[in-house]
Amino acid sequence: MTPSPAHNLAEKLLVEGERTAAFFEDLGVEAWSRQLYAHDNLWTVRDALEHLTLAETNLIAIIADVAAGGTGAPDGFDIDAFNRDHTGHLAALHRPALLAAYRTQRARTAELARSLSESQLALRGRHPAMGDASVADMLKMIYLHNAMHVKDVKRLA
Repeated sequence: MTPSPAHNLAEKLLVEGERTAAFFEDLGVEAWSRQLYAHDNLWTVRDALEHLTLAETNLIAIIADVAAGGTGAPDGFDIDAFNRDHTGHLAALHRPALLAAYRTQRARTAELARSLSESQLALRGRHPAMGDASVADMLKMIYLHNAMHVKDVKRLA
């Protein structure tokens, strides 16, 4: 039997999630405190992994809402304000705990993806960064978002 699109998305999320986790895990301890971005908040490499974890935690709530027939992110959602206000919420987590939190969140995301029907994957709603998008595209954006930040970290090397 051919795997369903939801199964394929879930597997891609798991594979790419482990790739991201392994990348951050393999970084030297000194790399974690290096400045990555200089915008409203100065983000370190560690902050980037925290951001990925928190963004995904909140995004799966939006995806679940759209999959249940909702509209997704609220009108006027300010992604920059969200990032600014939420980065630091996991500051107490040391490296192994943050990596574990990331992996746990990714497993939850894959579980949600796997549970969706083809008709739910096609439903559309507001994504915080993409605007109008299908549930399937929102799920794909999760691993593409990770790849973008990993690429930025690699540039520091």
